[in-house]
Amino acid sequence: AQSSIGQSRTINEDEVGLWGRGGVLIALVADGMGGAAAGEEASRYVREAIQASFAGISNGSETLEELTESEVARRLRSAVLLANHAIMERIRRDESVRGMGTTATLAFVRGNRAVLAHVGDSRAYLINGDGITRVTDDHSFVEVLVASGHITRRQAAIHPMRSVLYRALGHTLTEDIDIYNLSLKAGDRLILCSDGLIRHMLNEEISVIALRSQDPSEITYELVELANQRGGEDNISVATIVVKHDTTPAPIEKLIPTPCEMLYLNGDEDKRRTTKQVPSLVLDEDED
Repeated sequence: AQSSIGQSRTINEDEVGLWGRGGVLIALVADGMGGAAAGEEASRYVREAIQASFAGISNGSETLEELTESEVARRLRSAVLLANHAIMERIRRDESVRGMGTTATLAFVRGNRAVLAHVGDSRAYLINGDGITRVTDDHSFVEVLVASGHITRRQAAIHPMRSVLYRALGHTLTEDIDIYNLSLKAGDRLILCSDGLIRHMLNEEISVIALRSQDPSEITYELVELANQRGGEDNISVATIVVKHDTTPAPIEKLIPTPCEMLYLNGDEDKRRTTKQVPSLVLDEDED
């Protein structure tokens, strides 16, 4: 998972996360909005909510492999609602941050099954030899116009309201959250990304890059790098999961951390860098 400030912005309002335990993976991309510190703070609430809801034995991380998919969906939805409540409470306390909000796209992957939770216009793609499939629906006004046939997909890409959302965390106290269930097979790639990537790349280009390597770190780096080379008009965030086996979960010992500039373990936000690259983390805060 990696997040870049891009070439045009002065602050990175995106957050990425990638956690693992006993063959269970949780990936996150959140795209904050509201300007300056507000958007960055909103997306950080999502990461912290996931950490609070899933990390550590006290939060049930040792039983993640035993949960039913319905229970997984409830846990994901509760975590997203926790973040939404924190954002709304922050707005209630300080009117100057009114308008802050964030998208949230989460994937819980276990064996050959994935459960996704989604709000906003960050996206999840499933890529394999059959091509690329967009799993999530954008909660944007231009997406409604496309679905109703008023504009084409090409027109939507340059529409002046393409970034205006009708659903995002921080809008209302009760938020609708889309849940998706997927079956995976060996060779599949599951990619989560913010709209900073989509702005510069076609779906087919994402697919070609994703299938060119077996290493999720290489795929993520190449996607972010190409979006930056093409202008990087927004923050760019990508999380990539490559399915190695159809049914057998990979043990946590096989999840090798990639080089990173910062780990979100000490809460020291003063050390935030322009690029955030996060390795797989053990979902147990009590362990070293």
